[in-house]
Amino acid sequence: MIAEALTVLWSLGAALLIWLALIATAAVLALEALAIALYRATRAAWRLLRPHRRRRPSWARTRRSSRHHARTRPDYQEAA
Repeated sequence: MIAEALTVLWSLGAALLIWLALIATAAVLALEALAIALYRATRAAWRLLRPHRRRRPSWARTRRSSRHHARTRPDYQEAA
């Protein structure tokens, strides 16, 4: 009788720990999804608010290299 009660308590305790682990995992996943959604919404709003400009290649960040590539490459247009 006591052994059965201890077995039942052990089983209930293990089940409780499993449920707590599942709930914690679900909460962490929900918080991560919320963080990703907020990041993407903030990024989208930032892109809407800042002025649009054409991106240049990384080698054309300075005026000197931009002029050089405009002279040497026919398909490149120097940025203003």
